[in-house]
Amino acid sequence: MISLPLRQDWGDKALTSPNREQELLQRIRKLTHIGIMLSKERQLDRLLATIVEESRRFFFCEGGSLFTREGEELKFRIAQNDVLNQNITSENLKGKQISVSAKSIAGFVASSGEILNISDVYEIPEEAPYSFDPSFDTQNDYRTKSVLALPLKDHNDRVLGVLQLINPTRESNIVSFDFVKDDQDLVDSLASQAAIALTNAKLIDNMRDAHVDTIFRLSVAAEYKDEDTASHLERMSRYSAVLSRKMGFDDLFIDQIQLASPMHDVGKIGIPDAILMKPGKLTDKEFDIMRTHPQIGARILGGSSSPLLKMAEVIALSHHEKWNGMGYPNKLKGEEIPIEGRIVALADVFDALTSRRCYKPAWPLERALNLIKETREEHFDPAVVDAFFESLDQILEIKQRYADEAPKEVDDHETSIRG
Repeated sequence: MISLPLRQDWGDKALTSPNREQELLQRIRKLTHIGIMLSKERQLDRLLATIVEESRRFFFCEGGSLFTREGEELKFRIAQNDVLNQNITSENLKGKQISVSAKSIAGFVASSGEILNISDVYEIPEEAPYSFDPSFDTQNDYRTKSVLALPLKDHNDRVLGVLQLINPTRESNIVSFDFVKDDQDLVDSLASQAAIALTNAKLIDNMRDAHVDTIFRLSVAAEYKDEDTASHLERMSRYSAVLSRKMGFDDLFIDQIQLASPMHDVGKIGIPDAILMKPGKLTDKEFDIMRTHPQIGARILGGSSSPLLKMAEVIALSHHEKWNGMGYPNKLKGEEIPIEGRIVALADVFDALTSRRCYKPAWPLERALNLIKETREEHFDPAVVDAFFESLDQILEIKQRYADEAPKEVDDHETSIRG
């Protein structure tokens, strides 16, 4: 533990409070509570916010920030401050990276693995192996004073990130992080709990990324012969997430539908190439064969215990059903159709209409929007259509961000949506 300017801390300071043991017990209980909260959180961004929030509450701090280590850089992830506008705080620091070997406070802590306990950052001696950058204070008319910077280490003593706590408040009855010996164990324990939670969340995040990447690549493979692109899957999955959020579904549902929806046409892997790749309209017999792909997809995805694949199975089987009961394969009507199938149906059709395929050019946007309006309560669930138009700015932003190459001019002779 390093503290500059030099002062007494971590020492055998006399316990002046008669209630010190009771206070210590209360803080241990708080620390246990923090550990339980961190262990329950699996989503990385929410975990990082919880680490900063609970650490600030534990040490009565007005501000705090957290960096995660990415190779030889520290990447800013979150900042909280009771004095500053949170939007200003985040915007000024968003995307900021600090070298692990830099002379900054966080960079020094990451490279040395040492705790820094600084009474006043504006009084750091010139000979100190780190320095304070006052630019943030200057831009925001703020005064950073005391800083406690903690390295978050894994079981191999590698630094995963740096937690910085800023300016103890009056509630703490101190003007700086002036700890007695008993507090050292609490500081170490807090940093250890945060590091363990961060390690677990990153492992889960990495596993999820690998899982998602595998699913997405297999979905692309299934669509490859139909000349659908990875961009199509990216767009329609993001449309599905936007619609789900607008309709009030929770984060778990939104996350799952975004990951499951790219598998909607996995059954096309069982459709002959001559039908999938045929330019122009299909014959009735060929279309009957094409209409078997929902059942094929459901059989491929069926039988899994994974909630994600269970949703994908439902979507594969139901995304060609229509609100008026005239869809396929089961002619389900209205709310008989699973909600995830109703959402993906609109997302998929909108992208199919506005994208070029081997059997048709792309429709102009206005024409596609008019068709969706006209088929409200026929093809599409009215609530999903309403959510679509209420979210149109987001939909169009996704369409532009993940655009294919420029489409050909529309040809009125080929306007069917296949499969």
